[in-house]
Amino acid sequence: MAITKNQKSTILNQLTGEIGSQKAVVLITTRDTKTPLNANKTTEFRFAVRKAGIVVKVCKNTLIQKAFPDISENLVGQTFITFLENGSASDEVTVPKVITEAIKKEFSDNFNIIGSVINGEYCNAEKTQAIAKVPTHKDSMAMVASTLNQITAKIAIGIKEVSASVARGIKAAKAE
Repeated sequence: MAITKNQKSTILNQLTGEIGSQKAVVLITTRDTKTPLNANKTTEFRFAVRKAGIVVKVCKNTLIQKAFPDISENLVGQTFITFLENGSASDEVTVPKVITEAIKKEFSDNFNIIGSVINGEYCNAEKTQAIAKVPTHKDSMAMVASTLNQITAKIAIGIKEVSASVARGIKAAKAE
């Protein structure tokens, strides 16, 4: 059954409301894949990325074009839009990273990345995959914390060594 204009308008408003707070949205397709997509694979994919808090929605290509007018790709076939469920926790890297890794690990025969919209700017598939290689905010903070912990440990060892050296020096001076 065809969707009426009013229904399309409602869906478009809902879609733009959901993605309005997102810093990154990734578009994927089943077009030109090795294996046709079935309901089981769709469910497996949704479950795999849901663990990271990512929502997967099938959307009409014309509505995606209206929601993201900068998309230069010719959207054909079944197109999925993916984004974080909690838009306030959205960053530029998490969604591309999770989607790229999921497709690479288990779903390379079923999905292809079309591209992404990062902070309102369209990125093609290659740029999306390059962005996916950048550490997420959480990973970056963990790296900084680890580095600070190492520096603090080295300072503590240095301070302990200085006081131990002074004590050895005093002990040697008393022995003479």
